[in-house]
Order: sequence, then structure tokens, then C-alpha cells
Amino acid sequence: MAASEFDSDTRLSYSSQEEFLSYLEHYQLTVPARVDHNGDFLKISGRSCRRSRRKRSSDVTPHEPTESKLFYRLSAYGKHFHLNLSLNTKLISRHFTVEYWGNDGPEWKHDFIDNCHYVGYVLHEHNTTKVALSNCNGLHGVIVTEEDQYFIEPLQDISEDNTSESTYTEGHPHVVYKRSSIRQRHQMNMSNCGVPEDRTGRRKPWWLNHPSAFPTSLPKNKTETSAHRQRRSVSLERFVETLVVADKMMVGYHGRKDIEHYILSVMNIVAKLYRDSSLGNVVNIIVTRLIVLTEDQPNLEINHHADKSLDSFCKWQKSILSHQNDGNTIPENGIAHHDNAVLITRYDICTYKNKPCGTLGLASVAGMCEPERSCSINEDIGLGSAFTIAHEIGHNFGMNHDGIGNSCGTKGHEAAKLMAAHITANTNPFSWSTCSRDYITSFLDSGRGTCLDNEPPKRDFLYPTIAPGQVYDADEQCRFQYGTTSRQCKYGEVCRELWCLSKSNRCVTNSIPAAEGTLCQTATIEKGWCYQGECVPFGTWPQSIDGGWGPWSIWGECSRTCGGGVSSSLRHCDSPAPSGGGKYCLGERKRYRSCNTDPCPTGSRDFREKQCADFDNLPFRGKYYNWKPYTGGGVKPCALNCLAEGYNFYTERSPAVIDGTRCHADSLDICINGECKHVGCDHILGSDAKEDRCRICGGDGSTCEAAEGLFNDSLPRGGYMEVVQIPRGSVHIEIRELAISKNYIALKSEGDEYYINGAWTIDWPRKFDVAGTAFHYRRPADEPESLEALGPTTETLVVMVLLQEPNQGIRYKFNVPITRTGSGDTEVGFVWHHLSWSECSATCAGGVQKQEVVCKRLDDNSIVQNSYCDPESKPPETQRACNTEPCPPEWFIGDWSECSKTCDGGMRIRTVLCIRKIGPSEEETLDDSHCLTHRPIEKEPCNNQSCPPQWVALDWSECTPKCGPGFKHRIVLCKSSDLSKTFPPSHCSSESKPPARIRCSLGRCPPPRWVTGEWGQCSAQCGLGQQMRTVQCLSYTGQPSSECPEALRPPSMQQCESKCDATPITNAEECKDVNKVAYCPLVLKFKFCSRAYFRQMCCKTCQGH
Repeated sequence: MAASEFDSDTRLSYSSQEEFLSYLEHYQLTVPARVDHNGDFLKISGRSCRRSRRKRSSDVTPHEPTESKLFYRLSAYGKHFHLNLSLNTKLISRHFTVEYWGNDGPEWKHDFIDNCHYVGYVLHEHNTTKVALSNCNGLHGVIVTEEDQYFIEPLQDISEDNTSESTYTEGHPHVVYKRSSIRQRHQMNMSNCGVPEDRTGRRKPWWLNHPSAFPTSLPKNKTETSAHRQRRSVSLERFVETLVVADKMMVGYHGRKDIEHYILSVMNIVAKLYRDSSLGNVVNIIVTRLIVLTEDQPNLEINHHADKSLDSFCKWQKSILSHQNDGNTIPENGIAHHDNAVLITRYDICTYKNKPCGTLGLASVAGMCEPERSCSINEDIGLGSAFTIAHEIGHNFGMNHDGIGNSCGTKGHEAAKLMAAHITANTNPFSWSTCSRDYITSFLDSGRGTCLDNEPPKRDFLYPTIAPGQVYDADEQCRFQYGTTSRQCKYGEVCRELWCLSKSNRCVTNSIPAAEGTLCQTATIEKGWCYQGECVPFGTWPQSIDGGWGPWSIWGECSRTCGGGVSSSLRHCDSPAPSGGGKYCLGERKRYRSCNTDPCPTGSRDFREKQCADFDNLPFRGKYYNWKPYTGGGVKPCALNCLAEGYNFYTERSPAVIDGTRCHADSLDICINGECKHVGCDHILGSDAKEDRCRICGGDGSTCEAAEGLFNDSLPRGGYMEVVQIPRGSVHIEIRELAISKNYIALKSEGDEYYINGAWTIDWPRKFDVAGTAFHYRRPADEPESLEALGPTTETLVVMVLLQEPNQGIRYKFNVPITRTGSGDTEVGFVWHHLSWSECSATCAGGVQKQEVVCKRLDDNSIVQNSYCDPESKPPETQRACNTEPCPPEWFIGDWSECSKTCDGGMRIRTVLCIRKIGPSEEETLDDSHCLTHRPIEKEPCNNQSCPPQWVALDWSECTPKCGPGFKHRIVLCKSSDLSKTFPPSHCSSESKPPARIRCSLGRCPPPRWVTGEWGQCSAQCGLGQQMRTVQCLSYTGQPSSECPEALRPPSMQQCESKCDATPITNAEECKDVNKVAYCPLVLKFKFCSRAYFRQMCCKTCQGH
């Protein structure tokens, strides 16, 4: 593993190794040597430091074997390192493929493996050291000890052409430098951190979900899963085959040399998050294809606009879904196929506009397994991008944000976790909430994740085995987020929140925790590393414990009191619960059984009818209706579709009926969790018991006989004529005209009471409840008339015909119960038989027809239960494709997004696309002009109601007093949401009122000081005297104090001199020196005559001077 993989962003700042070394504070040169286990030198050829390369489909060449064990010895920084290295066989699989795409699409890919990556430790220091080195071309890598991290790489020859590949053999000088040397260089270039105590806030909100685009009903060309196909709540292992695409901004930021390892490190974290047991399902994120875009693609638009970029990327990734980089179609071998596509970009993306803002990711809700919607766009913010990607894939799995439409993250409930709309210090992004678990479980149990059931035969990428926080330390993670000059700036709970220095030298956080493996320290742990948001002792992980199923719970209450309901039983993965990265349980988590199968009393209300009637008291679009079950076609049988009585419309009032509701009126199959489940004729859920031709459950068809014939008598028109009598107990009744005519089939009792088309009155075609069974009377416009019933009938019935024209012929067929006499019956044979082809499962875009295999009686070809035929000779069912032509274009309408505002008028949007289904699981997006109907709106206003009054706080006043403890004040008003009106304070919530006064301090007050007054007048009017002034000790408020230092007290008295008036001398004899003064010559010498005193005392001496 190369050193650049540990310190990639640092090296990206320099154009050459020479420039990089010039910025290191310390580095040393050493010459590594191959040695044996004892440290003795080996005699080896120069190629031992060269790369061993092989193709994916070939083995290592015999003449250059890869050694599984190596020993090296080197010295640096006064230490001797004896390295024990083992080949890291799990770093990259032999199917590793990376594609690089330029302007014209794929340019090249590398499909070789460098078998030159080793991991190990310093000999005799196994528990305290880690080593990861690559000897592909010289030694590259890191040696981690308790004291420091040492990087090693070959010393490059600056005279070499950098474009050519250099070969460094044994004896070549290598550079060794400490990690601390790199940090010191950054510290020298940075200004002071200046960590503020208050949080500056994250640069942006965490994640925004894309408007849901999951259809509210199945497209018309889709049919429901066969009622006989069972789908229970089962924990299965799922495999999300993932395409990862890095745009050219990523290449420019991370560089070609490091981008592959960086992306795999991020996806490794994503995969680990989905393996966490809190998800409640076993989901494997498997990277099957990595595409690095070095240039813009013609059909792919990526910019700041997240919505448009996502739409463009989703279409683009679908277009390359099954093609190699040469454009050829790939066989279905799982290599290039992907179920989900992830775009990682360095653009500062924003939903709704092409400008930078606070969005980090965008995805289609419940788009997993839909080729054009199973995709996401994610902004690269370093290793924390893994949380964004996991979050957006969660939306693909149908997850909503914690707290949006669920209780998770709300007051009094569990805290929001990975699907939180905004991550905070209290969010745990390493696990999933129970709401997220319920969303994905519901999504998978509903059958929408079937594309994830196949385990790919080849796993292209095996993730790095070293914890990401050991590859990229806290400083490196900061540089990923905030640029090459950033570093960690606040320590402590780094496993909860990583604080980094921003470009403006402020200490900020995205509230994203440091990556697992990042070094940490607590009051009780001197040296630790991060694990799932907690600091644990370094080098230790919690023991991995796989989960085990607990006991089944007792059976729950039956969903119905009669007519056949279901009850359920649960078990939990808690014996033991998975922990420390252990696997979640696989297998059935919820089971069902039939209950209360006895028929409901005569006259009981239909169960589905009762569910529709429950909505009578709920307004629908502002009005009240009486709702009846809608029994027409084109709807999901397990959705509650109700018809407004007296109006010509129906609507889906609930996506699922109550468990135990019949899927269809004439079927025993029932709905569970919105899906139709098969019920045998014995009323047991999942039973394969069948009725025979006599409608005896599990019978062999021997209790009845067939009665059939053709009534084609030529009769006069203008009256009712008898066709045939149907005895009591008859089953499988079919009455059908041979040709379209103006005649009408009628039905009456033996007592001449007409049930259908009697008294010359023609009934509308519909279902008639007659003689204990349902008769279906059909009169299509282009087909002959018919009358059918399953039976058994509770009375003898008479089939009549009302003749309006000559009889065209009426065929009848039914089975009549018989009473056998005698002690024995004739032995009957049974044989397996292929039924005719079923209806096509789809009307277009490719469906399937099946030929079911049934067991039949040989004497009359009636179908009986399979147990009467030899199971070993049963032939397989056959199937064939049908209706393969594309479907007509139609509008795809997604769900509305959340409203952009909760009040005062916001906007909500949805996805509207013109699509055409071209295959069973493939659609193409067309120009809107191909859809002939009016385009549905994709944007509309919402939440137009006025917002409630709110508190508005004005600016704070200055702190008073100017020093020491004081207060700041401000005015707090109750205002309307548009700030145009002011309300009394009682109109706003007192609990949310901001404070109007807070404590403050502008600093410590100065100590008391001596204060002096002005000097007074001199005491002498002429010559020397004294003058006085006041001297006081005052506090900063001007109050007298006794705390001033006496030694610093200023004088309160000083000598002064008043100027004497100069009297003019009229007589020269009057100007003379005073006799007693002997210093007059000195006065003249030192020029003191200018002073009045000396001029008076030495008048003669000073005269003229």
C-alpha cells in the first residue's frame, strides 16, 4: 500500500517529490534491505522490488512468483525496524476492473492485479505496531508505532522523465519522514485557530430527499403476481450490485493516483453501515463497476443543480447498464450488471437551482430495482460522504427521513439516526432507527426488491481491510471537507463530531463523526480509536457475534371473526442479538396461519364492503360519499378500491385491505400485507388442496357425473321455452349460446319464480345470487350470451330461453351429484396433463404464458388433486414469451415531495416523465411529445395557510456598565409571519419567547487609582514659595477608595517661584550687588541673570546681560 494512499491530499499540493521534501521539517534517507527472519541479509536479484502483475483471467507467471512472506530491515531516526510482512490477498480481487472515460466515452481500463501489497508489523512489537507496505516498485507505505507514523517511499531521480515508469531495485535510497513533520508544515502556514466556544453551525443541512417517484398504482400493462405464489415475511440475504461513478471534479481534486483507493474506502464504510444489525435485514453493498470520468460526457450533465444532474445521471447510467466499455452487450454473468448507481461529485450541489447551497445528496424514493430510478447523486465531503451515500441509498429502499411521517426522532421516542434529515451531535449515524428498519422490511417483503435476490457470481472489488481512520487521520479528513489548508481544531469527542479549521480560520463542524479507526482520547482511555461513534481502546474491536432467532411468539388475534381470517406469530433476532458487526438472522421472521374459517352467518355484511363503508364519515375532496367495493378490473386485488355510490368514479381509499380479505369474490385466496396469498380448498393458508370436478376438496371426482348437451330445437319465436333442468347440488354450471342472437337466456325456479330475465324484462349483465351460489350473466357486444356458476345449487333450477328470433343453439354443461350403490366402485386411473396456455402475464413489453401440469381422471378428464397422480412421473411446467412488442407511451407520475414550507405558501414538486415499457423490467424515457394525453403538472403551491405569530427580537443594546458584570437588553415583539403587524405578547407562545435581557461583561474593571487636582497659587508673590493640590484615591466609578498603593501616591505640594516686578533704575548708584552675596560671578557664568531673584541680588554683575 503506497504512502500516498495514507496521505494523498497532502501530496496533491506539490508538483514533485523535490518540492514536497523541501517543505518537510525533517526527513532522512535509508537503504532498505531484504533479510530473513533472523535479520540476516539475503542474496537476491534486483527484481525483488519490482511489480508482479497478472491479468484477471490468468495466474502469476512462473518466472516471477509472488512471495507470501517478506522481511525487510531499515534504520531511521535512530531506530532499527525489522519488518515482518505478509501478502495482503484480500485487498483487490482478481476481477478488479476500473474504467476511465474521456470525451468520447471509454478510453481505457486496467484489469491487472499488483501482487505486491503487504501488511504486517515490526518484529517483536506485534501488538503495538502496524505496517502496510507495497514493494511494486520500491517500498511505499507506512510504519505505525506507538511513538509516531513513519512514511517511506523511493527517492526519485529528478533527472528522470516523470512520464516514464521508474524501476527501483535493491540498494536504492529511500526517503523516510514522520507524519508529524507534515503536520508541522501546515501549522507554520496557518494563523491562530481561535476556537470559539459557540458552535458556528454546519456549512449546510445534511440530506434532502428527492421527490418520491414511486407509482401509486401498477402500470396498466402489469399484472399481479400469481395468487399461488407465496411471499412471507422472510429475512433473505440481499445483494445490491453497485455502479460507482466519479466525475472529473473528483479526479481533479483527488488525482488519478489516489481516487480508486479513496472511493473504495468510502464505499467500504457504506457497505459496513448496511451490514449493521440495526437494519433488520442482511444487505450487501457490492461494487461491481467503477467508472472514473476524466472529461465531460456528451449525454451526462453534471453541475450545481442537483435535480437536473440526478435526472441526467439516472438516464445515463441506465444507458450503460449492460454494455462493456467497447459498447458490446455483456452476457448475463453479473460482471457489469448493476442494481444501483452512485454518482460522487465535488460540485457544491443544490436542489432546485444551479447555484451552490446546502444540499449534500439526492435520490429517488423507493426507486430500487427500477432501472431509471435506482440512482443517487452525492457531494464529496471526505470520508463523511459515506453517510450521505448510505442515506440516499436508504431513500432508494423507500425510507423516509426519521421524524417525517413517523415517530422516530420526535420527542418521547428514539433518537433520529442515519436517516435523520439533519445530523447533529446527538445523532447516531452508525445505526438505523426502527422506522428505517420497518421501511426497508416493508419494501423488500412487498416484492419490490427482487432484483437483489441473485448473488453475483463474481465480486469485482474487495474493500480495503484497514480502518479508514487509520488510512486518513483526522487532519486528512478535514482536508477532504474544507481544502488542503484545513486541519483538526477541536479535540475531545472526535468520534461524535469532527471539528475542522475552515478557509476563514474558523473552527466549524458538519456534525459528522470522524471515521472509524481515527485516533481519540478520553479521561479513561489514554490511546483509543473510534468505533461506531465511541472511543474504544486502540487496536480492539468489540467481539463479533452473529444473531440467532428467538422463540416464536404466541399466535395473535384473528383478523376476522368468521369467513376465514389470519393470525400471525413473530420471532426476533435476539438470541443472541447481533453485535460487534455480527450478521443479522436469515429466515422467516413472521408466519401466518388461517383462523375462523367457518362461514359467516347468513345476512352478514361483506368484509370488503364494511371496509369501504368505514370511509363514509370521512370527507373526500371536501365532500362525503357512501362507498361500495369496486369490483371492476384494472386495479390491485388487495388494495381497497371503493366506488362512490351514485357517482361515476372510484378511488383507492387504502393501499391494502385488512389481512384476511378475499382477493376476489369467487376465490378463497386472501390478502396479507397487501399481497394475494393462496388458500387451499381446505381453507388452509398455503395449502395445495384442490377441489375436484364435484367441488369436493381433495376428492377424486367420483361423487358426481357430467351432464352436457345442446339445445337446438326449432321453436316459434315470441315466448319462453325450457332448455334444461339443473338438479339441486349441481356444480360447474355453464350455459352458452352458440352464436350471437336477439334471444335471451333466462333462469327460474321449479315454482316459476324468475331470477334472471323474467316477465319480459331484460336485466343488465351482472352477478346474481341465486340458489346459494353466484351466477355470472354476461352479454358482450361481440360475443354470444352466457351464464355461469360454480355451485353447488341449493334448489333445482330451470334454464329458459326468451325467443325473439329462431333458436341458434344453446350448449349446457354441469356436474350432477350421484349416489353410488353397491359395495365397490370401478377403479379409475389418473394421469398428469398439461393444461392449455394461460393468458399472457402482460399485454405488452414481454409477458409469460405457462402450461400448468394437473392431475386428471382418465374416464372423464376432470381435474383432481395432485396426490392421486404419481409424483415421480410429474412433468415440468412449460412457459414461453408473449406480447413482446413495446407498450404505448404513458405518463409516469411520482409522488409529491414534501412542501418547501410548512405555512405561508410553499411549493412541492414531483417527477413527471413520458415513458414506454420495452421489456419486463426495462423502460425508456421519451420526449413529452410521444405521450398524447395532457401532461400532468409537476409543481404546485402548498401550505398556503398563514403562519402563526412569532417572536421577533431586535438588536441587543450595549453592555452596561462598561466593565465588570452587567446586562444587555433588547426589545422582543410578537409579530405576524410577514412582520407587518405587531400583536399583544399573549398571541405568541410564552415558552418560545427569546430572552430580553442577558448577562454580559466587557472585561474586568480597572483597579482604584490616584487622581490629582490642579495646582493652587504660589504662596510667594515674588520669588520662591509653595503651592498645593488635591490628591485622592478613587475607584473606576469615582468613589473614594483606600486601596491605592501608597508608594505610588503623587505629591500634593511643591516649591514654586513668583516673578518679581522689575523696578526701573534711574540712578546708576542704586544698581549694585548685595554685599553678603559672594556668588554673583557664578550667576553670570552659568547665565542665571535671566532669573528675577538672581538679577536682583547681583544687579551690577547682571547689568547689560
